[in-house]
Amino acid sequence: MKDITIKDIANEAGVSISTVSRVINGNYPVRQEVREKVEAVMKELEYHPNAVARSLRINKTNLIALVVADLSNHFFMEIAKGLELEVSKMGYHLVIASSGGDIEKERELIDTLVGKRIDGLVIASSDSDGGKIQKCLSLGIPVVLVDRTIKNITTNQILWNDFDSSYKLTKLLTDNGHKKLAIVNVTLTNPNGSNRLEGFKQAVADAGIPVSEAFISPSNFSGRQAYDYVMKIMKEENRPTAIYCANNIMLEGTLQALRELNLKVYDDVSVAAFGNLECNKYITPQITSADQDSLEMGHQAGEILSGLLAGKNTYSTQIILDSKIVERGSVKKIR
Repeated sequence: MKDITIKDIANEAGVSISTVSRVINGNYPVRQEVREKVEAVMKELEYHPNAVARSLRINKTNLIALVVADLSNHFFMEIAKGLELEVSKMGYHLVIASSGGDIEKERELIDTLVGKRIDGLVIASSDSDGGKIQKCLSLGIPVVLVDRTIKNITTNQILWNDFDSSYKLTKLLTDNGHKKLAIVNVTLTNPNGSNRLEGFKQAVADAGIPVSEAFISPSNFSGRQAYDYVMKIMKEENRPTAIYCANNIMLEGTLQALRELNLKVYDDVSVAAFGNLECNKYITPQITSADQDSLEMGHQAGEILSGLLAGKNTYSTQIILDSKIVERGSVKKIR
């Protein structure tokens, strides 16, 4: 079967080639009955416009990119869901890429996506340099940073109130009598990780408790790193009575270590975590947490990006979202 061309569509529909082109590109008005006739012929002949050629003609691909650090993290998938719901309203399609927390890979991904002529970028960046983000902005590509901020980059940002939420979650532990607290950190080169650590330290200091450096983990990215750290500290004679996990991935590694050490949450050690915890659907007791509405973060990123693409917003916006402290059954009162 020969390839169907725009000329074939025109002949079959009884219209000019330019009319078919206008229907495909949507760049000039066409009477509704003519449009419907052309679209019916395209469907009947199974004609699919060349997306690359069309994007070159109209300088638009209708592609929005979301770049995150870890596709296996439910937090980022909720952002993707909220973002896709918003941008699809304007006829855009979402492509998702993962850097695996690797800065060089993230930079290569951005270069590739720019080469694919994306119309907008939403990114939870692992790269504190921001050079590639600046490149996108200089090319006129709208950028929204989510869950991250980068110094000296002026663009739209949606962030969490990491310090305050971390402080409140830690204070809940100290208010329940815990004086030996450990924190399982996320990547500390990112401001959200460092702000959560600072909130933890401030709450411990305000409770008049000396901060033990042995109970402050190194910078972590994977659940395996969290597992190794918790295995180490929980084998110590003077082990912590409470563990604060700085995100859901750190919690997964922590729970695995406690399970292998035959230590029970609540009975043997209290546990609290930052973020939405999918595992709470399947475990008892459920883990006390600072819940994050990452679906809402995705929605707001989509709304900002849609406004930028429609030419409605010409300024940069910073939105700070609050986490909600939810007490469940994982924190034991010890006094």
